[in-house]
Amino acid sequence: MFSMLGGGMAAWGVDKWVRYPEARASQFGFEAPLWPAFTLFVLAATAVGVRLLWIAAGRVEDGEDLFAQRHRRRRSDPPPPPESE
Repeated sequence: MFSMLGGGMAAWGVDKWVRYPEARASQFGFEAPLWPAFTLFVLAATAVGVRLLWIAAGRVEDGEDLFAQRHRRRRSDPPPPPESE
């Protein structure tokens, strides 16, 4: 699902790139073509997100509980026992 959303956004960016190649972005006095940067950013972010979700799915499939060692506990959880010295 995430890859379809990212792919759709990248396809939209490529369409805009073909239709409006003269569109430029400027920041701090520098100018650059808008659509190539947008499309590459979307593709890179999608690849990172898909990789993260793929790794998590593999860990869950192997039987790991991804929430077993969470840092924040609910208020209803008892406090951890004090460590003896």
